[in-house]
Amino acid sequence: MWSSVWGGFPVAARRFLWGGVLLELGHAFLWALQNLYVRSLGFGEEEVGEVLMSSGVGIVLATVPSAWAYDRLGPRRTLLIAGFAVTVTTVGLVTATTLPMLCLWSGALGASFMLHRVIAAPFLSSVSEARQRTQLFSAEFATHTVASVLGLSVAGLIARWFAAGGLPETEALRSTLFVAAALGGASTIFYRKLPGRSLDEVANPFAALLVLKPKHWHMWWRFCVPHVLVGLGAGLTIPFINLYFTDRFGLDTDAMGFVMAASQVTMTVGILGMPRIVARYGMLRGTILTECLSLPFFLILAVTHHFTLAIVAFVFRAALMNLAHPMWRNLMMDVTPRQWRAGVNGISMLAWNGGWAASNRLGGWIIEHSEGWVYASADGYVLPMLITTAAYLLAIGLELKLCWHWRDLGKETPPTVVAES
Repeated sequence: MWSSVWGGFPVAARRFLWGGVLLELGHAFLWALQNLYVRSLGFGEEEVGEVLMSSGVGIVLATVPSAWAYDRLGPRRTLLIAGFAVTVTTVGLVTATTLPMLCLWSGALGASFMLHRVIAAPFLSSVSEARQRTQLFSAEFATHTVASVLGLSVAGLIARWFAAGGLPETEALRSTLFVAAALGGASTIFYRKLPGRSLDEVANPFAALLVLKPKHWHMWWRFCVPHVLVGLGAGLTIPFINLYFTDRFGLDTDAMGFVMAASQVTMTVGILGMPRIVARYGMLRGTILTECLSLPFFLILAVTHHFTLAIVAFVFRAALMNLAHPMWRNLMMDVTPRQWRAGVNGISMLAWNGGWAASNRLGGWIIEHSEGWVYASADGYVLPMLITTAAYLLAIGLELKLCWHWRDLGKETPPTVVAES
């Protein structure tokens, strides 16, 4: 079924997705090993949080310019810049050894990835018909999660292989992350075949930014306020999830990669079923349903010291919360005028990433200092996970309040049965 669906996608969309797979492979290596690399240099959780916060700052600063670049330069040139920049900045990050340089390169790396992510939704919307967008957004998310599974599965093994060859921990991690740099560069093989300008045919190169006018604020208020809260909550805990499993359960590098890969497998299975969820409940209801179902698993993660239970909770929390993302993004693109899609997507991502960047360092500080605050035996991961759950719950309430009038968008109406006379 999915092979025929894939073949039905426009050629430009398939090339974009293949390039994204290579970038996501490299990102998975960084996700699995970057924190461990920074700690191997002798830094603590608070300094790890500073490096992560710098990445968030770079993402925030690049978000709106990325939307402008898409309309001004077109997808091919913008994505070629992104692939090249990911390679250069990854090399910079993994050769840095001081905190200021780690923060500088981390910020530049975050900005480089943002060029690809801001472009994804408006580009895929522009090259597809409305009837196939739900499947195309599902496929985009699924291909990325499959790439993450592969990257997370092998990153730790490659690091272990380098270490077995006699390299010290830092050098083994650094050598593995050079592979991530090469994968970023390889994405340009596909990106160089994309159209040379935006398929939206926007005459005004600043059209994507016109949504910033005050009269349009009601649009991005609805999209940004919940995203700020989700970003704030996620930034407190998600960047530290590999440290959570390492510190609480003593997982080593390659085992951690498999744990994170397992969450991606579950997420991919869920994503493939997303069109049915949208058809039955609509995009908004589907988003809220999956977000609500993820919350109990986050609470389990916060308090459990049972390894198997923590793995199950982590896998299902990641699958459910991330399943909401493509449905929400599809909703945004459907209700946004064509010429503003890049701007609205950029501003929405700015909100999420701004919240993420603002809470990364705070998350590291809480983890390092909050042991025993919630209850006597609580480690430093309990409090930030509880705060994250509260932030998600508040965001869900705002989505219901601000967007409920779109509750049936995407929902298939059952065919009317006419009784025989």
